[in-house]
Amino acid sequence: HCREPSDFKYRHDLVRDVLFDIFRRAGISMKKKAPVNFLTDPQEARSTLHPADVMVFGWVGGKHACVDLTGVS
Repeated sequence: HCREPSDFKYRHDLVRDVLFDIFRRAGISMKKKAPVNFLTDPQEARSTLHPADVMVFGWVGGKHACVDLTGVS
């Protein structure tokens, strides 16, 4: 739904930005719209996935976590 009417995109981005702000204030390292290049198409040598809404670095055991938000109408 994020590519449909602008209100879905607005709400999606608002929730993403609030989540990002909470992580930042807590001192957690992360990035918005982070490319997920570790999953690549061998023929194209690039990611076939859209960027993660938020990538949290060093989440559990030093591993990174991708957070992708989905809006429900």
